[in-house]
Amino acid sequence: MKKIFTLCSLITLTLCANNSFAQINENFNNGFAPLQADCWQFTSMMYASSPSAYVINGSGSAYSEPPVSSDSLRIMRTPYLNFGPVVDISFMYRISGNLNGQATRFIKLDLVNSAGVVIQTLDSFKISNAATTSTLYSQTIAVNMPGVYRFSLTMGGKTGAGNVRTSLDDLNVNATLVGCDDIIVNKLLPVHLIAFQGNLNKNNKVTLNWTVADNGNNSNFEVERSLNGKDFTTIGVVFASEKMGTEDYMFYETISGIDKVMYRLKMIDKNHAVNYSRILIFQLKSTTTNNIKIIGNPVNDKLTFSYTSPSAQMVDVKVYDVSGRIILSNKVNSMEGSNVISLPLSSTFKAGMYVVEVNNGTEVHSSKFVKQ
Repeated sequence: MKKIFTLCSLITLTLCANNSFAQINENFNNGFAPLQADCWQFTSMMYASSPSAYVINGSGSAYSEPPVSSDSLRIMRTPYLNFGPVVDISFMYRISGNLNGQATRFIKLDLVNSAGVVIQTLDSFKISNAATTSTLYSQTIAVNMPGVYRFSLTMGGKTGAGNVRTSLDDLNVNATLVGCDDIIVNKLLPVHLIAFQGNLNKNNKVTLNWTVADNGNNSNFEVERSLNGKDFTTIGVVFASEKMGTEDYMFYETISGIDKVMYRLKMIDKNHAVNYSRILIFQLKSTTTNNIKIIGNPVNDKLTFSYTSPSAQMVDVKVYDVSGRIILSNKVNSMEGSNVISLPLSSTFKAGMYVVEVNNGTEVHSSKFVKQ
């Protein structure tokens, strides 16, 4: 079952990735040196060829020395791999003796980016005393954001049982090998959105905040808005900073005349690849429809509606399409009490749903109508 992992050279990398679909299938029989030459990383991780208590299979295994402080981490990272929606991971592990008292040992599996930032923790578990015999770990795990990462395996624990070491062998990760060349990897890394959230305050100001990893690969972000969740329009562009690693961004606007509004991010990297965020939905509590009634809905060449005004005053009347764009804007004199307002609709009004808004300076009222 064992196969020796060999990283394709830079010249043949593309052919290897596309045609042979190389994956990680490593038995560690040849030690760490050839793996490090192929851009594996071993931080405080040890290699055992003897004694046999530390070797699981074949002529060698990776292993972790006992903790030397309250917490101790030994880390192994593969070259870059292209992960799909799910990944199968398997390996053999064993501890060299029983854990006593407060002593613990654990293994943690992560996906990390080019800056070493953990994008997703795939799994983490404590090792029991049953693992004094070789134990198989085999799991299929969902990947939250498919893309190119290093697979990282961390061994650690608490002080105690100072002679107990953790060994690992026969590592299999069924993600396509990309390699270790930064130029190639950076071309493949997509925009990684770590968080996207927003806030709507009492003045109808919407603030959007988002955090990305691998910021050096980002070009710009288009903020898109919609009233129906289907038709989105770009309302702003935020250009990526020059900072490497993780970066935070913000966008805000004040809205009115809308019952409900939706936002998403269109994220564009330096290779012009596009990804979209999830949709954030905000409900405007201050927008009411009580004082507007559409007359003859659906409408044809004109919009007629009744509006109840608290006093004689000039009001702003605007019509929005479903993407939030202003299609019509007029100032209208209103009298105290009920008013009937009629507005001609030009040929630019296509058939579909619209929102009419009346703003008297202190209150905003709106209602939907359909243009035939």
